[in-house]
Amino acid sequence: MIAFHDVHKTYPMGETRVEALRGVSVEIPRTHLTAIMGPSGSGKSTMLHLAGCLDTPTSGRVTYDGQDLGSLSSRRRAEFRATQVGFVFQKFNLIPNLSTLRNVELPLLLRSEAAPTARKKALHALTVVGLTDRSHHRPTKLSGGEQQRVAIARALVHDPPLILADEPTGNLDTGTGERILELLRSLVRAGKTIVVVTHNPEIAREADALIALRDGKVESFSEGSGGRP
Repeated sequence: MIAFHDVHKTYPMGETRVEALRGVSVEIPRTHLTAIMGPSGSGKSTMLHLAGCLDTPTSGRVTYDGQDLGSLSSRRRAEFRATQVGFVFQKFNLIPNLSTLRNVELPLLLRSEAAPTARKKALHALTVVGLTDRSHHRPTKLSGGEQQRVAIARALVHDPPLILADEPTGNLDTGTGERILELLRSLVRAGKTIVVVTHNPEIAREADALIALRDGKVESFSEGSGGRP
């Protein structure tokens, strides 16, 4: 699936340069829930952006099924993001004046998918996250947990094999966060590969694999059963 090969990422900061990643080499297992943890500034979000083809390494390679993502043209990288990856962010990034259903189907409509097909796929995604009864509500009428489920449905609507989530429970209370975690686990059981950047120790305990970062380097990598039976 996704593999990092001696990846370095440096960002210019005025007259200095900040090393976000320093020689990261790790493979993210397929059809697992993988958690990336570490202190602020350790490189967690940078890893997620590289895995999702939102950015490219300064040196080293990030590969997806053996394909070097950094070698892709801008058009091919956009195609990769549109077909292979679903993104979930801590801030739900929902459009407040659109219904739940319209928020979920919008990415498909922007790709010129036929409206009836987009509507069918959006309703299916809302079914997966258990929100069909809220499909005509606007985001402001939903709880935080419901808004995050809408964001997950939007990430699922084009049926990508890979879901990348940046602090998906960060703005939620404990009980709601646990329900989001169970939803993520159900998606893994359905065959998705999910990578989560998190400070939540519960996600770390439930993850199938854990990558610990510190100062831009992999401090440890471990695999376990997570929440699998």
